[in-house]
Amino acid sequence: MSSFFIIFFHSLKLIRYLDVEKESIKLLFVAEEKIIIIDDRKIPYTEKETILEICDNNGIKIPQMCFQKNLTPSGHCGLCVIELFDESLPTNWVPILACVLLPQPGLKIRTHSDIIDAIRTMTGQLLLRSHPCDCNFCERFGNCELRKIYNRTGFGFTRAIEDGKRQNSVITRLSGRFLLDREKCTNCGLCVTFFREELGEDFLHSVLKNNGQSRLELYPTISCESKYLLNAIEICPFNAIIDGESLGYPPPWQLQAIDGISTESSTGNNIKIFVQSNEIMYLKPRPNPNIGNYIPDSIRDIHRNNNKDRVDYLTLHGQKVGEREAIIFLLSKIGFKHRCTMICDGSISLENMLLARLLADVLGAKIFVKNHRQEGDGWLISSDQNTNIRGALLTQVIKKETVEDFTEVEDLIANRQIQTLIILNEDILAMGFSKENFAKVNSITFSCKKNETTQNSHLILPLSTTFEEDGHFINKDFLLQRFHRAIVPKTEAKPLWKWLAMLRDIYTGRTKEAAEFQSIEAIWRFLEKSIPEFKHVNFSELPPTGMFLENNRFKNYPCLA
Repeated sequence: MSSFFIIFFHSLKLIRYLDVEKESIKLLFVAEEKIIIIDDRKIPYTEKETILEICDNNGIKIPQMCFQKNLTPSGHCGLCVIELFDESLPTNWVPILACVLLPQPGLKIRTHSDIIDAIRTMTGQLLLRSHPCDCNFCERFGNCELRKIYNRTGFGFTRAIEDGKRQNSVITRLSGRFLLDREKCTNCGLCVTFFREELGEDFLHSVLKNNGQSRLELYPTISCESKYLLNAIEICPFNAIIDGESLGYPPPWQLQAIDGISTESSTGNNIKIFVQSNEIMYLKPRPNPNIGNYIPDSIRDIHRNNNKDRVDYLTLHGQKVGEREAIIFLLSKIGFKHRCTMICDGSISLENMLLARLLADVLGAKIFVKNHRQEGDGWLISSDQNTNIRGALLTQVIKKETVEDFTEVEDLIANRQIQTLIILNEDILAMGFSKENFAKVNSITFSCKKNETTQNSHLILPLSTTFEEDGHFINKDFLLQRFHRAIVPKTEAKPLWKWLAMLRDIYTGRTKEAAEFQSIEAIWRFLEKSIPEFKHVNFSELPPTGMFLENNRFKNYPCLA
């Protein structure tokens, strides 16, 4: 171990010798071009990148455990050591950490040598010696630098590796469901930096105990009420921070992972859905440079009510019926000359929006979409609670405005200008719609959940949730994004577009064989041809990060304010 400390002593002398700044170590070289030499390769750079980032961007692999691109580097793990050439020093090549080193013209470094390998091995050994490598239970398994060091060096036989079981776990509940496994925590400070720099809050600090060891603690007067606290789970490189609600669940690498989108607001936060045996285990953030790397903590729980209070089957006047009986009732209550109106949820998918509008065109029905608002935070929770208002505009479900309430609809009912009301996944009675007026019309409700409106409707048709269908949303910045079906409905539920396409075919006289929209791909082709903003969009090849759409014709629309 003495050689290890001697090497780092020389590294520390170099740091003192250089001009040290708050966020990085700047080396004072002078050259005309912004070129550095890494492993005898001339590589251009930008001033905002660290040497670690430059290497990563150019396919040069440097191990690290504690670096996050958007956070101030700490150099705590010590794995990203490289060597810097400086002819003014006796050894010429001196070890230094890549994560805190900024490039300067003429800088010459190397990423592999006997000294570098020795330092990385010793550093890894120190981390492994105190780390319980319970790989069979750890979320980082398969993507862990510590495990790679162990596989490469053969060193680090902890008790967990020796007997295959984890022992003496020390898990502390710091706040609510925010748990800390102190046996895994190395006090790297990433979580502290994350809270301070990303959330603007000082929740945690490092406390020096009587035994000389430091440990993370909450500030005594601080209450962890941040909406983004649990993102520290993904920040922690050692899997020391745990969501108390996920204890006992299999780790992500044992589950099927599906790309999804949150319906909490028009931000369109990206999520990864982890599934086992047609059940959603938990949700995690899916980084997207167009939106962000984090999600509000509330999104992690949106799947928990997926199977609660579900509309399981078609119901007519409170009795379970088949599809044929439901269609006969629909035909008897909705005719071309019958006065019909739709109330549509502003958070249904683009495909569902399109079919709602196409059916409304056939029936001559006007569509109303309520303006759902909430208190946004100016970051990942928008004030617009409707997930897909931009999709409603592009598909012409709405022309320019949403409605604040359903006064206009109720006035039309009171004046007997509406005979049939079609509700698409909204609980209008819970929003203050008059039960007296609701009872005056033929009510047909498409819903995935039992609610006050379904209890008072004549006909109820079960819908799948966003976890049970494929589709697209357009977020507040007109970013078109796809979500994928994660699970299969356990009921008679169908995507809304399938119900609406079937009704449209019936009213337009198409046979089942001649149906225009037999698949979701047929809807995509229709969108590509019929809507100007989708002219250059290939839905089948949409990138996972989405695509920004032209939005000039929607500027200054009231519903987007």
